[in-house]
Amino acid sequence: MTAAGRDASTLSSPVATSERWPDVLGFLVAGYAALLPYQVSVTHDLNFALADCCLILIPLLAPGQLKCRSHAWGIWHMALVLVFAAGTLISALNTGTLSRYALLNKDAGLILLLLSYAAITSAVSEWDDVRRILRVFTVGVVAQNVVAVGAFLAAYFFGIETPLTSYGGVRLSGMMLDANAYGGLLVLALVICEGASWGPEPMFSRLSLLFCRISLGMGILFTFSRSTWVSLALAFLVLCVVRRGMAIRFALAGVIGVSFLLLFMGQRFLDFFECMAARPEQGDSRFVLMRDALAQFARHPILGDGLGSFFYAEGVVVHNTALWFLADFGILGLIVLIGYLGSFFTMGWFAYRYAPPREKPLMLALLLAHTAMLGLAMGIEAFYQRHWWLVVALIGAGYSLARQQVGSRRTSRLNFPGDHQ
Repeated sequence: MTAAGRDASTLSSPVATSERWPDVLGFLVAGYAALLPYQVSVTHDLNFALADCCLILIPLLAPGQLKCRSHAWGIWHMALVLVFAAGTLISALNTGTLSRYALLNKDAGLILLLLSYAAITSAVSEWDDVRRILRVFTVGVVAQNVVAVGAFLAAYFFGIETPLTSYGGVRLSGMMLDANAYGGLLVLALVICEGASWGPEPMFSRLSLLFCRISLGMGILFTFSRSTWVSLALAFLVLCVVRRGMAIRFALAGVIGVSFLLLFMGQRFLDFFECMAARPEQGDSRFVLMRDALAQFARHPILGDGLGSFFYAEGVVVHNTALWFLADFGILGLIVLIGYLGSFFTMGWFAYRYAPPREKPLMLALLLAHTAMLGLAMGIEAFYQRHWWLVVALIGAGYSLARQQVGSRRTSRLNFPGDHQ
């Protein structure tokens, strides 16, 4: 037997096309992905995500299935933990106590996010697992958004307010309780659909993709979130650079979609859209918050003023992830944030280059989603958005699979003396 013949089977192992679900861990991770669009308000500054129920069950029901995918983890994960530990210590020294906001919203929240990263990377042992998780996530978002769009139309035409809208029924927020966060969720689902629905095996057929475009596109518009629109434009710009033919398709779809929307919504929608898109008072207040965050950074440039310090001083968050890190963690915190987020672009590009042709659209979709969330982070504190961590975990898992693929190829080139006997 030759080395090439013997390794033909080993080469297929990282990309096997098994139809099984991975036991309890895979079921809980799938449930986590499906429940990501749902949150409930506990107090004015604390929300509970239903997806965390699945996450909490993982150490109880499937602790033995958690694995350390060494390629998916890096030095930036440890640096992130150290930054939060230092920020918590500085905050405790400055105030003499640790608030519930810092402990529950920030520290405990980071632990849950790291647990989600570990669970997702553990559950992915082949490329089909990445495909299944993405499909469960996008279908779950689209299904919930169909109901949410219906709720917005009921508010627009008949004045019927529901918990799926906010600001008196004029902005769509779904079950995320916040229009900006909900818009980011919809953008993530849309760019995943667009990025993954081409190649030898598209994730969605043309008809299904069209339905996703219409539903998610209307939802993104009705959030009236400028940060969301910027993130979508940034992701689509990258997609058009990678796949140049998409620009014409998007332009035609946009013209046709807007025309039908204006006919359906009526003439008064133009005035309504102009009023909601402008909102100058909100824009001014955000610039004030950004200025205050930079002022706090100037006072404590190296390590920042401590975890949660900006929220304590202003009573609101800064609405910019990078400026939040600067204010609370200083320049060292910003360096860690840039290194952490940048590492996933590196891993995602490696996985895109070396993934099998069937799986390249998946990695492109994840890179687009990561780009979109980075754009969203310019307008909100997006660091704790669970769907962003789902994306980076799948990028890490894809990178691990691609590294296995490359290692298998290199091994297949080696000839052993016993193989020719």
